[in-house]
Amino acid sequence: MCGFAGMTNCTDEEILKNMSLSIRHRGPDDSQTAVDGGFAVAFRRLSIIDLEKGGQPFREKNVIGVFNGEIYNYRILREELLKEGEKFVTNSEIEVMMKLYIKEGVDFVKKLRGMFAFAFWDSEKKTLALGRDRFGIKPLYYMKTSDGLIFSSETKPFLFAPGVEKFKINEEILQHYFTFQYVPEPDTMGGVASLEAGCTALYASDGTLDIKRYFDPMFSPKKTGTFEERAARLREVLTDSVRAHMISDVPVGTFLSSGIDSAIITSISSKLTPGIKAFTVAFDEKEYSEIDDAAAITKHLEVDHIKLIATPDDFKNAFEKVVWHLDSPVADPSTVAIYLICREAARHLKVVLSGEGSDELFGGYRVYDEQRWSGKLYSLPGFLKSFFSWLAGILPDGAKGKNLLIRGTTPLEKRYVGNAFVFDEEAKRQVLNTWSPDVHFWDRTAPVYERAKAAGLDSMLKMQYVDMNTWIRGDILTKGDRLSMAHSLEVRVPFLDREVFDFAASLTDGDKLKRHTTKYILRYAFRDMVDDATFMRPKKGYPVPVRKWLKNELYGWAKDIIENSTADAYINKEGALKLLDAHRDGTADNYRKLWVVLVFITWYRLYVTDAQGSKKRILSGEL
Repeated sequence: MCGFAGMTNCTDEEILKNMSLSIRHRGPDDSQTAVDGGFAVAFRRLSIIDLEKGGQPFREKNVIGVFNGEIYNYRILREELLKEGEKFVTNSEIEVMMKLYIKEGVDFVKKLRGMFAFAFWDSEKKTLALGRDRFGIKPLYYMKTSDGLIFSSETKPFLFAPGVEKFKINEEILQHYFTFQYVPEPDTMGGVASLEAGCTALYASDGTLDIKRYFDPMFSPKKTGTFEERAARLREVLTDSVRAHMISDVPVGTFLSSGIDSAIITSISSKLTPGIKAFTVAFDEKEYSEIDDAAAITKHLEVDHIKLIATPDDFKNAFEKVVWHLDSPVADPSTVAIYLICREAARHLKVVLSGEGSDELFGGYRVYDEQRWSGKLYSLPGFLKSFFSWLAGILPDGAKGKNLLIRGTTPLEKRYVGNAFVFDEEAKRQVLNTWSPDVHFWDRTAPVYERAKAAGLDSMLKMQYVDMNTWIRGDILTKGDRLSMAHSLEVRVPFLDREVFDFAASLTDGDKLKRHTTKYILRYAFRDMVDDATFMRPKKGYPVPVRKWLKNELYGWAKDIIENSTADAYINKEGALKLLDAHRDGTADNYRKLWVVLVFITWYRLYVTDAQGSKKRILSGEL
């Protein structure tokens, strides 16, 4: 796991040095640069594979390359190249990748099993090849300028790039953020572009950038064999994935919550490496704690269970750094919990396995099951749907049945944009000064639905496909990468594996949902590895008591952030404070809306209003 930053037309190496400093958290073990004509790249290394010889940037013939991530089948690919007569000077992944690139061009990415982002500069052709893994586990940003192309593992280095003093806000993107709670790819809040997951790009000296998609996470159910046979095959595929993800020259641990996903990953890994460290975080609120449930899981396993109990002060003290490290705002309260447990894990080791991706692949969200009922409601005659739509409109937020009525009277394409949905367009008007009636959140997912329709997906598969193209990239994987790398910790996700996805994509709805039990085939396949309680326990997902704290412990803190906001051009303070007071008084449950506002205000201060101050803090080591 590492980080890199560079540009195709660099005339000031001080700029490159500062760009590198802004991502030093991604690679504290080594720092190197390479300059070739106008091309310059800086690399920060977190040493995990080939500790002695795996340094970067790496040179192979006329190509200079950098790579961030892990390739789990690189040894197999290396053996194939050896049989073809290739000679190696290291045992590193980057050397394998560059030999493949020189032989096959950017299409070599189709052979890779892993998480990655890379940048390869051809000094003869004057071209820059970029690529990103299938699911978007590893980040890669770029910005085209009149002078060339700037690229990096995070957005922070762009603050030091020529002509960039601060980030600029796109008002349409901001409006979408208020619904999604993050900015969907390929955009960011600051105007930098993200190379989308499953894509490669080739930048030429004439300024053209050719982006191609090599992978689409499309579901294609095929009912082969019996259910028992499919469950057995799932167990085999996932166990193989965990084994591959544990390849490392340094120790590997796991994250353990109270749910089935992390329990399965920890169970498999503990059998492969008895005594493996497992990390659990909870806040000092009984109803939000996963400690007891996680501890119960470990009774059946041979693990070293490390528990972290956090307080509201821990939460407040970490908040600003969490927002800073996220690059573009992600208004998910679990981010603070993830930041804290990553910090604790990094005190013990460099690599941790996590359970992200299971819900999207195996149907783990309740909303997938609820679609069956709301779909029946949507099939009712138009006059009945009109009545239920009116009824939903007059019910207060949080009223039982309100969300079901909304879902049942609204087309899927106009209400489901991924697992998170915070502000609808009307609700944005009271807090967003730049709100426009011409901007609609469903515009961002329309192309995804078009592809899903062309593939003949049913409603549940459409929702999974949308989540794979929005939620998992913009929220789940963004917070996982940034908040782990904030502490120089590598997080690997065995569910988001090439082989696991290919199997999951073939499953039917009935395999995934049975009698309102989500992820049924996954639970069934590993039923002997977990206790009965874990087998049926619903997902919590790093529960944080923000809903409760905003009424008490965090009320004054949140009020100060709003009142001292420097984003007046965008945020209506009066409207935001009304949301806060209504939440405190119990007249509305606004904690998610408030979190969207609080995160944006803080992000805006760090990346726009006080961008120069943030740059100074980077160079001093404070950020």
